[in-house]
Amino acid sequence: MHRHRALSRAELTRHTGLSRSTTKDLVEDLAARGLVEESPAPSISQVGRPSPIVRPGRRVLAVTVTPEVDAVTVGVVAMGGAVLDVVRCPTERVPTPADTVAIAAAEVQRIRATLEHAQAITAVGVAVPGLVHGPESTVQLAPNLDWHDVEIGQALSAATELPVYAANDANAGAIAEHLFGNHRDADHLIYVNGGPSGIGAGFVVAGELLEGVAGYAGELGHTYVGGGEPCHCGSVGCLETEVTHAPLARLLAELDGGQSRAGHPDGAERDVLNRQARSLAIALGNAVNMLNPRLIVLGGFLRVFPAFASAVLREELARHSMGAPRDLVRVVPATLGADTLAIGAAESAFAPVLADPGRY
Repeated sequence: MHRHRALSRAELTRHTGLSRSTTKDLVEDLAARGLVEESPAPSISQVGRPSPIVRPGRRVLAVTVTPEVDAVTVGVVAMGGAVLDVVRCPTERVPTPADTVAIAAAEVQRIRATLEHAQAITAVGVAVPGLVHGPESTVQLAPNLDWHDVEIGQALSAATELPVYAANDANAGAIAEHLFGNHRDADHLIYVNGGPSGIGAGFVVAGELLEGVAGYAGELGHTYVGGGEPCHCGSVGCLETEVTHAPLARLLAELDGGQSRAGHPDGAERDVLNRQARSLAIALGNAVNMLNPRLIVLGGFLRVFPAFASAVLREELARHSMGAPRDLVRVVPATLGADTLAIGAAESAFAPVLADPGRY
């Protein structure tokens, strides 16, 4: 139910292979726990009694935290990837781990005060722009935040009295777009996230997240694309030094405001778009050659490229990738918009409930 968002009892029976009576009993048990809700089927002309519609409930909630170089964003997400609230808390400096914990803890306290009696926060999911050791929720390195070996899970759990699960932000985005994005053939997917804190990628291979031996896979932003600009990671010419958020902020605001795509970039913006698209295509071409994905999803500020520079991106990708894998891949914008990271971070928080709902 969490992943399909709405199914009839009859569809649940077909999906699970259970009997109708067992499905009915299980749905009633999950409804009693607040994990699902039932509603009457739409009134349509059909033979037999219509099957009730089952949806994820709104009583079990996750809080999400995303630190960036200029803000800490806190969200509230219900099961089924439903974002109920997002608050962006700007900071006057790059937030330290202590700043992030303090802001998040204050927001959790505020959120708790607004909950209905039957609602409860099950856990906190954190999406960090850096190397995150998932099992321990420890940030080994977030170069743009200047975080080193930060036990963010332990600190935030102590401050909120909630379980905390941290992940790389792009990995969180990849999971969100894979599970809830409006995409065809999303089992071989590369999600590339661009934010004020840099660029990262998450790889979904055969329906599973490719994390690497310690959870550090996906640092596409620190691959070499040319140029001599020094990077926070200690290298030079990294993708995230050549493709940056600030010059494209106005275009992203137009895109998020729902304005028409045609004719918006001025001359200077067009030059920046084309130059950055060429750098982005080098990194994407390498990823296409190595992983043979069917889908590349661009999130965060990178959504401006399919919107305003799709032709240049496509032409440059053709120059930097082999024909056979390139012909199979589509490059598209993220369909969850600004909610992508919150939905992905919440997935980590919901994992224990989904693994064993009977204990909730």
